[in-house]
This record gives sequence, C-alpha cells and structure tokens, in this order.
Amino acid sequence: MGDNNELANVQNAALTSSILSKNGIDTSLPFSRDIFLMNTMINGAMHVKTIYKQAKALKKGDRLKLLLEPKNKYDEKAILVLDPKGKKLGYIPRVKNEVLYHLMDAGKELFGIVHGGDIGDHLDERDSWIEIYIDVYMCD
Repeated sequence: MGDNNELANVQNAALTSSILSKNGIDTSLPFSRDIFLMNTMINGAMHVKTIYKQAKALKKGDRLKLLLEPKNKYDEKAILVLDPKGKKLGYIPRVKNEVLYHLMDAGKELFGIVHGGDIGDHLDERDSWIEIYIDVYMCD
C-alpha cells in the first residue's frame, strides 16, 4: 500500500512540474541542489594583468563562473575561472581538472565560490604572489 502512495506522490509531482513549466514557470530551482565537489586554489592568477584589482574586489562567498576552454594550447581540459563580472581570474589546476572537465563536457553546470586567500582586505599588494581559494560545486 505504501508503494502505491509513493508512486502517486511522484506522479503528482511530475504532473505539477510539467504544468508549471508549460506556463513558463521554472520548476528546477525548488528541486535542485548544489553538490560540493572540491576546494582548490586558482592557478595562473599572476598572469592576469588586473589580478590585484580583481582580487581586491572579491569577497568570501562570491560566485565564480567556470567555463571549458578546449582550445587552450597548454591543456585541452582547461577550465577557466571568471570573477562575478565575467573577467578571467585564472584556471582550475590541471592536476584537479579531469573529472570536472568530464562533468562539464557532459553538460553539468559547475561553479566556484570564493573561500578565502588574498582577497578584499586580506590582499597585500606588495606580495608578489596571490592565492585565491575556491570551493567547486555542481548544480543538480
């Protein structure tokens, strides 16, 4: 008897979602969740000319966009990290990008959240090296 009630609940939820989406209502948000995958440091930040300005503007909790960069001449599985304004911060380290690459290549949406490092008021512009730490999540 319990299995029939569970099946009916699933069918009702699917029908409700279908009706709402046909009327232009996004039903993915109430049913989606973010899955933590890893934490890492952004590589290559020191090759970005405006990195000090960008790092100064970052805050813990900022959402960062991750994009595949298949034509990268150094790494065919390169994953570009963009700041909240869409400007390049650097890359996911090559030693950590293979699984993330395959998830993104399969259509999964991944993003980063600034976790800490040389950002905002913690940035000393006299430093010759900047470390920005992020947590990587997958939308599901």
